[in-house]
Parts: sequence; structure tokens; C-alpha cells
Amino acid sequence: MDTFRTFDYISYQKTPRNKIFLPQNLVSFLEQGEKVVYYSDNKISITNNQFVILSSGNCLMTEKLPVNNNYRSTMLFFSNTALKNFFVKYASIINEISPNPNKIIKPFAIFEKDQFIRNFITSLKLIQSKPAIFSNKMLELKFEELMLHLLEIYPNEILSFHTKNLEEYSNFEIRRAVELNITNNLTIEELAFLCHTSVSTFKRKFVKIYNLVPSQYFLQQKIEMAKLLLLQNENPSEVFYKVGYENHSSFSQSFKRVQGISPKQFQQRNLNVTQQLLND
Repeated sequence: MDTFRTFDYISYQKTPRNKIFLPQNLVSFLEQGEKVVYYSDNKISITNNQFVILSSGNCLMTEKLPVNNNYRSTMLFFSNTALKNFFVKYASIINEISPNPNKIIKPFAIFEKDQFIRNFITSLKLIQSKPAIFSNKMLELKFEELMLHLLEIYPNEILSFHTKNLEEYSNFEIRRAVELNITNNLTIEELAFLCHTSVSTFKRKFVKIYNLVPSQYFLQQKIEMAKLLLLQNENPSEVFYKVGYENHSSFSQSFKRVQGISPKQFQQRNLNVTQQLLND
């Protein structure tokens, strides 16, 4: 596989949430539309004023089209070797950057476009028409140019970026993937994919960790979150969205099945009790 690859990507229809395996790291310069990406412990959205570096490995991705237009992105793929070579080559510069003690390692990095980046995108498009013997070397130089620019403007983000490890996830990492996606409505198949495991292995580990099957656990957690919001006097017609239900009807049915009463009745009963205690 080439160390660097680039091409223009265009989509004419909105894509649902898809399982994506990225064989290399990716810089996606979004030009039109919106991209939503899920990793096991993160969900990010990128608009056409931004661009993103994504690590290789498994992720879920949705592409949203702008009104009356198509989705467009210029993409630059690069290998782990290319990233390693960059850090070795420019170690003297990197060593001069003060480390951030609160640095959080992430499999992505989001940046705002500036004039340098807009010109950079134009130059990438021009390189695509060059013969491979020249374009490969030019892409290597363009990658260094991009990374040096980002290292100057966003040093912490660049130094926090890391590529995903495809080794089997530990129980701790599975817990993070589950508990950070309670309201995102990911399927078990999608969660297993993000954790680089089979569905059967994921389910087995899930039950071992939580002593519940996934459907019971997610229902329990969503209802507990809903109860807290209702006790803060939030409108039940708005709570359903915050806890990951697609409509108010399905939320009310689930809530009543667990609590025996509707969200509105639960809220009213507890507000009455609180008021009584205040009056006493």
C-alpha cells in the first residue's frame, strides 16, 4: 500500500451511519456538507469550515449533505510509517514544544480552516494530475508541510493524536465504549465493530461486566438518566431526545414499563412530594 494517497470524494445522497474500516490514517478536508464520526469512546461532528485527521482502524461515519448541494471532501491518506518518520525527522522542533500535562490522547484531531489550508487543498487537487513518479514524492513533501503548519498552530492537538491499536479491547475499554455511547443509539453490532471484536465475544464480555444483557442495561441506564432530568423539572417532551430516544411515544412506553407510570406522572408526583416537604 502506498505511503500517501489522495483523491476527491463526492456523494450525491445522504449516507446512513456506516461501518468504516480505514486501512490508513486520513486527513479529510471537508468542503461541502457535514461529517459525523463515532469511535468507541468519542463522537465528533465536522462542518465545511473544518477538517479532521482520523486514525486508521474501525469507526462509524455519517455524511450529511448541505441544502440543494452534494457532499464533497478532499482526502489525504497517510501511513503510520509516514507519521513516525515525520516525528523522527522533526524531533528537534517537537522537543522544543512545552508538553501539556493534561494532554488527552485521541484517535482524531479537528482543526479550523485558515488561508494556508485553503491554499493547501488547492495544491493537493493539482498534484492529482501529476504522474505517479512525481506525485508520490510531492505528497510526501505536502504532508510534511501540512504537519509543520499544524505543529506550529496546534501543537497540543498534533501531539495528542495517536493511531488506534487493533489489539483486542480490554474490559475497561469496552466499559468506556458502552458508557460513553448510552444515548447515541449504537447497535450491539456497531459497538462490537468499534471495539474490534465479534458480536458474540462482545455480548459475552458485556454480560460478564454488567450482569445484564445489553437491552436491559441500556434501558435501565436511559430511564435513570431520564428520571434525573425530570426531577430537574425538564419537559418530558424534550427529555426523550436527551436520553437517546427517537420519539416521545417510545420513550413514554419504555418509562412506563420500568416505572409503572408515565414520565409526566413521575415528574408531577415527585414535584408534589418536594413541595409538601417545603411546606412542612
